[in-house]
Amino acid sequence: MSRRNLTMLLVALAIGLLCAARAERNPYARYASEAYGLIDGLAFEQPPDDQLFAGAVGGMVRVLRQRGDEHSGFLEPRTAEPLRAEMRQHFGGVGVRVGLEGEPPRVVVVEPPQPGTPAYASPIRAGDQITAVDGKPTGKLPLEAVVALMRGKAGEPLTLTVRHADGVEETFQLVREVIRVPSVVGDRRTEDGGWLYPLEAEPRVALVRITSFGNLTVDELEKALTQLAKQRVEAVVLDVRGNAGGPLDAAVGVGELLLPGGAPIVSTRGRDGEVLAAYQTEADGPFSEKPKLAVLVDGDSASASEIVAAALQDNGRAVVVGERSFGKGTVQHLLPLESGRSLLKLTVASFWRPSGVNIHRLPGAPSDAPWGVSPDAGLATPLDDAQRKAWYEWRRQRDLVTPQTAPAEPAAPADPLEADPALAAAVKALVSEAPASPKR
Repeated sequence: MSRRNLTMLLVALAIGLLCAARAERNPYARYASEAYGLIDGLAFEQPPDDQLFAGAVGGMVRVLRQRGDEHSGFLEPRTAEPLRAEMRQHFGGVGVRVGLEGEPPRVVVVEPPQPGTPAYASPIRAGDQITAVDGKPTGKLPLEAVVALMRGKAGEPLTLTVRHADGVEETFQLVREVIRVPSVVGDRRTEDGGWLYPLEAEPRVALVRITSFGNLTVDELEKALTQLAKQRVEAVVLDVRGNAGGPLDAAVGVGELLLPGGAPIVSTRGRDGEVLAAYQTEADGPFSEKPKLAVLVDGDSASASEIVAAALQDNGRAVVVGERSFGKGTVQHLLPLESGRSLLKLTVASFWRPSGVNIHRLPGAPSDAPWGVSPDAGLATPLDDAQRKAWYEWRRQRDLVTPQTAPAEPAAPADPLEADPALAAAVKALVSEAPASPKR
C-alpha cells in the first residue's frame, strides 16, 4: 500500500472515530440527524435520500468555503469516479477527449483520438460532434454525464453517433479498452504517437512536461530521465505550467528522484500550526546531480507543482523560470462517503516549502506577500493575455500527432524557442555556466 493510500486510510479512520465521539458530545450532530428524520418522514415533497444527503454535506462544505477554504468540496458519484480515474491515470474508454463548443454548447471531439486506442482506427476525427452515446442524445446532457456514458468496463461495447464536419452523420460501435493517460510528455510527437524530448534547435537540452500528478507520474518521469541519460542529454527543462497538482505522494516522489539525500522536500502543518509531517529524501536520488535542471511555472501551476518547484529551488537544484505560480498551499484528502460512491475532498493541512514559507495565497493577499513560487532573479517571463492565448494554441497544435489547421495570422513558428519565451529563457540559463539558484 502506498504512503498516500495508507495516510488516507488512517485519516479516514481517525475522522470516523472523531465524528462518532463528537456526536456523543455535540448536540448539533444529533440535531442534524433529527432534521433529516423529520424531512424524510413528514415533508410533503419527499426527496430521494441521496439528494438529502448531498444537500447536507454540500451545506457543510459551503460553510468551510465561507470561512476561506476554497478547495474543500463534495463530489457526487458522477463526478467522483472521473477524479479517481484521473489520479489512477487509466480508465475504460475508447480514447477521445471531448469538450463543449458553440452556442448552444455541443459535445465535440477536441483533438485526434489517442494512437493505439479503439477510436484511433474508427471514423471519428477531431472536430466531430458527438450527437448520441448508446442511443442517448447528448444535446441536453452536461459534459460530465457524456464522459460518464463513454467510459465503462474494458471489453464492453459502446455505440457512438457522430456528425462530421461535412454534416454527414454516422453511427458505429467500438469496444472499450483500458485507456492510459500519461502525465509525463515531451516536446513533440513521433508518428506512432510517442514523444521526443530533446529540442531540435538545442539537442543538449530536453523538454519534459509534467501535465498532471497521478499514481504513475514518478515512474514515468524516472523512465524519461533514464532514456535522456542514455542519450547524453546535459540539461532538462521540467515544465509544470498549467499543472493543477495531484497527490502529495507524487510530488514527494519527484523530489526523491532529483534531490540529494537528506534534502527537505515539504512539511505539512495542521489546524493549530503543529507540524504533522516533514518529508525529506532518504538517499541520493538517481538524478540528484545530473542533468542540470530548470523548472517552468505559471499562474496555473498549483499544489504538487508548487511543492516540486519550491523544493528544487530552495535546495539549489534548479532555477525557476516563467511567471509566479498560483499559490495553493493546502492539502486535501479524498475521503470516501456513501460506501465509496461519493467523495469528500477536505482540506486537512497546509504545506510549507523547505525555506519555511507557506505557499498558500489567502483571499485578498497583496502581490508583495510571499505566496506561490516566483521565478529566480532575471528569469521572469510574463505574458499578456494575447501572448498566452497564442502560446497555448501553438502548444496544442504541436501536441497533435497530425497537426490540424494552424492559426491563420501570424504563422506559428516551428521552433519552440521562438514560440515559447519562457522555454527560451530556461534554455539560455541552462546552457550558460551560471550557477544554480542559491539555497533559500
